[in-house]
Amino acid sequence: MKNLMNAIVAKIFVVALVMSVSVSSFAATHIDRTTEKARIAVENASPDDWYTLAKAAKQCLDKGVNMKEAAHWLDQSLAIQETEYNLTVKGDYYMQNRLPEKALECYSKSIRVAKLTNPDYLNQETQDKILLIIAKR
Repeated sequence: MKNLMNAIVAKIFVVALVMSVSVSSFAATHIDRTTEKARIAVENASPDDWYTLAKAAKQCLDKGVNMKEAAHWLDQSLAIQETEYNLTVKGDYYMQNRLPEKALECYSKSIRVAKLTNPDYLNQETQDKILLIIAKR
C-alpha cells in the first residue's frame, strides 16, 4: 500500500512538472513572437521613423515584455521627434516601472506638444492619467 501511494505521488509530481514546463514554453513563445515582430518592424523602419519605434515599444509595453529594449526604442523615437504619441507611451513606460513623477512629466509634455500644433487639442485619456497620478500624491 505504501509503495502504491509513493507511485501515485510520483506520477502526480511528474504530471505537474510536465504541465509547468508546457505553460512556461507557451509563455516564452508568446513573448518571443511579440518581441520578434517589434524587432522586425524596427529593423525595417527608416532612420527617421519615430512612429515605428514608439509603436514597437508600445506593443512590448502592452504585453509586458522586452521592457529594456522598449525603453531604448522610446528614447530613439523621442530623439528623432517629440510627439504626443511617443511622449504618452514613455509616460506609460514610467508608470509600469513605478515612476509616477517621470510619467507625469511625459504626460504633461505630450499635451503641451500636441497643443502647439492644435490649440484645441484635448485628450481625456492622458488627462485622466495625470489626474490619477496627482490624486495618489
